[in-house]
Amino acid sequence: MAIERETLVVAVDFGTTFSGVAFCHSSQNALNDAEVIVSWPSNGIAPKVPTEIRYYEDREPAWGAEASLAFQRRQNKSSATTYGRFKLLLDPTADNNISDNKKSNIKFGSIDVGVSSIQAHNRIKLPPTKSAVDVTTDFLKFLYAELMEKHLRKKLPDTLNLTPIRFVFTVPAIWGHKAQEATRYAAQAAGFCNRPSDTISLVSEPEAAAMFVLHEMRNKGFNRISSQNMSHLKKDEVFVICDAGGGTVDLISYEITATEPGLRLKEAAVGTGAKCGSSYIDEAFLQLLRSKIGKDFDNPEIWTEKHIGKGSSLMRTFDSIKRSLGQTTNDLWFLELPVRVDDNELMGIMDNELEFTARELKSLFDPVVSKVIRLVADQVHLIRSTRGDDAVSTVFLVGGFGESYYLYERIAEWATRQTPPLVVVNPSRSWSAIMRGAIIQTLEPAIRSRRLRQHYGFQCSMPFDPQKHDRAHAVECVFSGLVLRDSLKWAAKMGDAFESEQEINFPVYFTVEGRDQLLTPFILQLYGSTNRTPPLFSRSYGAYEIGKLALDFSFLDINSLETRIGVENGRIVTYYKVDCTVKMTVGSADAAFSVWIGKKCTGTKRLSYEDEGKGTSQEASKKGKKQKKRR
Repeated sequence: MAIERETLVVAVDFGTTFSGVAFCHSSQNALNDAEVIVSWPSNGIAPKVPTEIRYYEDREPAWGAEASLAFQRRQNKSSATTYGRFKLLLDPTADNNISDNKKSNIKFGSIDVGVSSIQAHNRIKLPPTKSAVDVTTDFLKFLYAELMEKHLRKKLPDTLNLTPIRFVFTVPAIWGHKAQEATRYAAQAAGFCNRPSDTISLVSEPEAAAMFVLHEMRNKGFNRISSQNMSHLKKDEVFVICDAGGGTVDLISYEITATEPGLRLKEAAVGTGAKCGSSYIDEAFLQLLRSKIGKDFDNPEIWTEKHIGKGSSLMRTFDSIKRSLGQTTNDLWFLELPVRVDDNELMGIMDNELEFTARELKSLFDPVVSKVIRLVADQVHLIRSTRGDDAVSTVFLVGGFGESYYLYERIAEWATRQTPPLVVVNPSRSWSAIMRGAIIQTLEPAIRSRRLRQHYGFQCSMPFDPQKHDRAHAVECVFSGLVLRDSLKWAAKMGDAFESEQEINFPVYFTVEGRDQLLTPFILQLYGSTNRTPPLFSRSYGAYEIGKLALDFSFLDINSLETRIGVENGRIVTYYKVDCTVKMTVGSADAAFSVWIGKKCTGTKRLSYEDEGKGTSQEASKKGKKQKKRR
């Protein structure tokens, strides 16, 4: 019997504000033996490293804690900018009211502040010559070097070069394939998988969290639990995971389909999420400061990044206050302002100190916390509306923001008012839940069925129905009669259950004119939509390109193809029909398509950030006019 080669599983939680890494040998216990890196350069003993990078003209960038303003101020007087939160810009399709210029009024206590009024350096910035993928790649290069040379090399001095590594990157569930694959691309460009024996895969963050909390339940490892009446989750029971991080909050629900001999889960509803993590509370604090200080706060020469940027003394003090909310009886704090400000008793500024009340602190939290609660409530309602009020019993709160006592307390208060009440559980080690859970799901996969978060389809020519369709949209096809021009065939619908390793097969054919056209690569355009009812045409609102499949038909014997005779521009033309099968598979955080003629694959595509969303539906339609295709 062949002995399976031992591998090292390395989980990378690339986060909006902090990033972490954990690893475990394939022969070890995934939950108990996973080792989390807790030593990072200039960061002391800390479970995660700041997701920040600082560029210089005359030397290599600083990253992590070395890029923080507090550290740089001690070392030199450089005015170089520290870049952070760039992870959020990997997903351009999701709403981001911090980086855009749209006016969005938010009320904090009795103060209305427009997001657009915040000075530019408080929004997410990128270096002038770099994209979000470039900055992510640069940051991950340092992370990879630190991981390999300072930790794994030290841990495995004699065997590292011989040990294959399975890198697992976690990504938000709300991300589209473009953002997911941008992470994969950046990781590979940064050096992950440089060695021929190494591989890289993606797993959604709430899916990893689900694996962690279920295994942690066996140890009853809970920081907080809203009811002592909670029992072990049983077969057919449904639970909700709320993964609250610095930038995003993801919701996902699972039904337990089996507990013996091993744990088995399936998604109970389509996951949801939003950009409403704890970093938006920091943004709200800066907006509050502006409302108190006035127009001088908009002058970056007075209020510089060193004064109010991440890592500054002011923001570190605020972070400490933020963490204490709900766990202290303090009603008042005094924050020393880093810039000289005139006394303003009405605004609580005296002797260059800001009087900061618990009421004001809650006013910063509440808009974000309320949005998180709405996400949880919507997920619970979705399940109970289809499965009954007793279907959901438990909400697990994980992630860095999930450790906030105030967030836990607010969700627990909401949960007790439900009928029947829900139990809210905050596991211990929730800050490392994503890393540890990614390792568990890799070594002991239990999630067997997922729900599609969008519709998947392709551009083709659907049959024309005079009862439903406008004749102006129809064209003649020699093989099928009247068909709809630029129409979409939706092969898999949003919300459909999708088993692991399952393939969805659907037929499609291409119409070609002669042998020469067979030698030209054909393009099958793939589309997505999140509309409740997917659109009929590629040019319709709600339809977006997600990728292109280049197909090779050069091997075909044209004499074996079905033919039709037609007339085009006054000349007789022989048309040939090429029958194909499109196959689709979807994983935790990726999707792949392939096209087959018989047993031969003519093209394959894993959706890539490089081609998703490029161009318009109309442009794709123009390119495809010479390649008539229909299901």
